[in-house]
Amino acid sequence: MTGNSSRASRPEYLPDFMNDPHDDDGRQVVKLDLAEDRELAAATLNRFPAASGDVIDFESASYRERLWWDDEEHWTRMAAELLSPYVRRGERVAVIWGNHVMPVVTMPADVAVRHARDILDAGPHFWIHPLGHPVLIECLMDGQVTIAAIPEG
Repeated sequence: MTGNSSRASRPEYLPDFMNDPHDDDGRQVVKLDLAEDRELAAATLNRFPAASGDVIDFESASYRERLWWDDEEHWTRMAAELLSPYVRRGERVAVIWGNHVMPVVTMPADVAVRHARDILDAGPHFWIHPLGHPVLIECLMDGQVTIAAIPEG
């Protein structure tokens, strides 16, 4: 885990479209400030037990489903399927990066689907949280994707 002084300090590490004010999708991305980041973490990640590093300990927490992606194309299809209910309703999702130096971002679910490969390439360890829903999707570098209900606070 990185210290608070470096938390969200490297927006240039985000996928290029997220920092491009001329990109139609990029203009829909909102970078959270530290207070918003902490509030989101308290409502999502911090409700799960932690394993070593920044991985959720799903050995002691229940989850709905565990999937594996084989390559970037497979991840792109999987992300489209996992996020399809939120795309249909025009909802937003948050992307929380495992390295914590990249700012947490929110965007419409359809933007996340269109840029699923960019998100994976920027940080293959991340979480996606459909805002307003008690769901967290963890994506790890080894291809493991875990879908879990966020425990109540």
